[in-house]
Amino acid sequence: MKKTMIAVSMAVAATGLATFAQAAENYPERSIEFIVPYGPGGGSDNVVRALQPKIEEALGGTLVIRNISGGGGAVGYNRAVNAAADGYTVTTPNNANFTLEGLGNVDFTYGDFEYIARVLVEPYILAVRQNDDWTDFESLMESIEAGNRLSVGFSGVGSSTHVTAVAIGEELGVDFNFIPFDGGSAAVSAAMGGHVDAVVLNPNEILSAVEGGRLNPMLSTGEDRTDIFPDTPTMVELGYELELNQWRGIAAPKGISQEIEDKWVEAVKHAVEDPAFQRFAKEGGSEVMPLFGEELDEFVRRTADLMIPIAQSVQE
Repeated sequence: MKKTMIAVSMAVAATGLATFAQAAENYPERSIEFIVPYGPGGGSDNVVRALQPKIEEALGGTLVIRNISGGGGAVGYNRAVNAAADGYTVTTPNNANFTLEGLGNVDFTYGDFEYIARVLVEPYILAVRQNDDWTDFESLMESIEAGNRLSVGFSGVGSSTHVTAVAIGEELGVDFNFIPFDGGSAAVSAAMGGHVDAVVLNPNEILSAVEGGRLNPMLSTGEDRTDIFPDTPTMVELGYELELNQWRGIAAPKGISQEIEDKWVEAVKHAVEDPAFQRFAKEGGSEVMPLFGEELDEFVRRTADLMIPIAQSVQE
């Protein structure tokens, strides 16, 4: 009897594995929900829609993009992380995965996601309002050291721009006066109007103001200078150690099968090589820098270790 039960159990297990393997082999067999945890037209939404045609082409399936905004990304991410880990729900992670956790605004942790790909990176830029006394980083630091406390705007308390502004201040050893705004455009308007001295935002958010001579980029937190502001030095160039990028990627609930993840990796590789996507990224001030597997996991851990403690500190 015991031998019979063991044989039956082994047969059931083998059947389950065969069914699982067949499901992965035939994936996708229905449309895939792609949750964007922000409203239409934002940075994450634009990236997903730019990737969509070539990912659908590579996967041989349909992506249904759902914009589920609220709570700075918390609502959409919560929907995604609680979905079945079957490959039919994915989302687009960025630094909010870390700041939301640090602020205590969500029940999940960044480790509850399976990170499939990093697609784009873009630095944060410290830009000052037009001022004849602030022509470059050196003159700005001289002004600060002479007693001028810089007021710095960003997009929302606990946002990645807030965390980055704090990190920049700590690295420079200066005491900024932090002023949150309801979005990047509001922060830019305040700086142009002289209501704050500077902003910390992503390149595409300040591009028009810089081109119009209203803002002057002082430094970048990227690894290299960005094509959109080639004359703006990085903090590493200036002798500091801070290197921090915003990023956009693809993630699924923890537990997605390796076979399905591999299909997504190949689809992303196909999509990012598309000339139209390359143009989209360059025009937006982003750099196509895909990462997968262990390298991606290390990038996520390193960024989380930097951002989560700072996000926790802004709540204190």
